Amino acid sequence: MHALSIFRGHPVLLHLWTLSSPVSQKELPLYERHRSRWARHGLPLVAVNVDGSGEAEKVRKFAQENRLSFLILLATDDMLGSYNVLYRYLYDRHRDLSLPTSFLIDEKGFIAKVYQEPLDPEKVVADAAAIPQTQAERVSKALPFEGMLYGASFSRNLFSYGAELVERGYLDQAEEAFKLAVSRDPDSAEARYNLGTLYLRRRMWEQARDELRRASELKPDYLVILNNLGVLAAQQGRFDEALVDFEEVIRADPKNTLALGNLGDLYRQQGRLADAQQALERAVEINPRDPGLNYSLGMVFAQKEESDSAREYLEKAVRLRPDYPEALNNLGVLHLRLRHLDAAAKDFEQCIRAAPAFDEPYLNLARVYYLSGRRQDAVQTLRQLLERQPDNAKARPLLDRLTQQP
Repeated sequence: MHALSIFRGHPVLLHLWTLSSPVSQKELPLYERHRSRWARHGLPLVAVNVDGSGEAEKVRKFAQENRLSFLILLATDDMLGSYNVLYRYLYDRHRDLSLPTSFLIDEKGFIAKVYQEPLDPEKVVADAAAIPQTQAERVSKALPFEGMLYGASFSRNLFSYGAELVERGYLDQAEEAFKLAVSRDPDSAEARYNLGTLYLRRRMWEQARDELRRASELKPDYLVILNNLGVLAAQQGRFDEALVDFEEVIRADPKNTLALGNLGDLYRQQGRLADAQQALERAVEINPRDPGLNYSLGMVFAQKEESDSAREYLEKAVRLRPDYPEALNNLGVLHLRLRHLDAAAKDFEQCIRAAPAFDEPYLNLARVYYLSGRRQDAVQTLRQLLERQPDNAKARPLLDRLTQQP
């Protein structure tokens, strides 16, 4: 596994290509002829093939046949996906990455220039020698002529860029985007909030606490920061502190369903089910179409063994969000507890389709099959789980017991 950070300290020419492109097949041998000259000017070439690991042998054969000696890497799905997001946010009018595309990257790891056409070997050398070092130099190179700039300065929306990376699951790249936003404006509450919230999602508790506290100091009336500080405190077992944070948000904004929901979940975690029910019913009344709030209220009723109400809210959560793994699994558990085995099986099967990596519905479905007298189906379900998770500590002993029974 290679990372482009190994080239930090000097420029690098990054070329993304695919075997399906006639341009790539024509140009790469040409780049080989200029590789040594580029290297003498301190500009290594890295060619990243995006065809996927299944085409690795074809890529290797192409490189051998054309005697390509520069570094060729195979892009992972995550790398290709994150670069597509990066490319989209290079332009105000977002567009997907086209291939081949090359990036001239400066010594700090920032993109200095994008090439969407075959590379001019002489131009690349000149561009690498003249990478702008200041904002004024960058603006001068970007604009077609000199003049007076009126209005806002040129900038990139790192918040939107980072948010899309988070949404697509590219958390490492999102962290770098949010860190860059903080470095450019250390006194931005929004920048520190975004970084702290990402740390919270990644369970990096101390880093999350530092960033969220700093954000709260910078913008004390920004209630979503206080709410997330409460979430962090609850995750770390500081329940009294979390309670104070959530209640302070609710005092300032009585209809804040995010804080009401978190308060209800905290009460449920503490076993204060009546208080949890009150907070969550209030939240659901304000926002009846929130699947998470309906799920949480359903779980309160499940713990109170009020099965009809539990089923009502869990089913509503699933209607509002059909691929809600936790709601599907716990609705199945409720049906299993009520001995509605067919309904439970359907819930667990739907949960597995929605979240194949979630182990609990497999284990629960195997139990339903066993109780229904379908031992072989139970065995098969556990084997499916172990194919995905060979070291699953719960599935292996269950499977051993089932297969050893006469």
